[in-house]
Amino acid sequence: MSVQQDLLREAAQKESLATAFDGYVKELADVFNGIPTTPERSAAVWKGQAADRYTAQGRQLYLEIVNLGESCAATARNLRRRAQQLREEAAQARESP
Repeated sequence: MSVQQDLLREAAQKESLATAFDGYVKELADVFNGIPTTPERSAAVWKGQAADRYTAQGRQLYLEIVNLGESCAATARNLRRRAQQLREEAAQARESP
């Protein structure tokens, strides 16, 4: 396999991984969909100390999931940036004697 083919294969793998991370972002966004994570949203069905503990922990977990989603999105962007660099290197390898 030539250097150019190796670079293009690696770029394709990085693009594929970036697509997977994009999927994770979408899945993470749905994790807390419909789950009350604030006292205001749960007060109609549940009140008291247990409800307060639940919503406090739920809110913390929600924020951690948001941060994880942002990290996944940043990783996808970085993978795509690197894939583009690899494609450019492959193009230069094609032009070299």
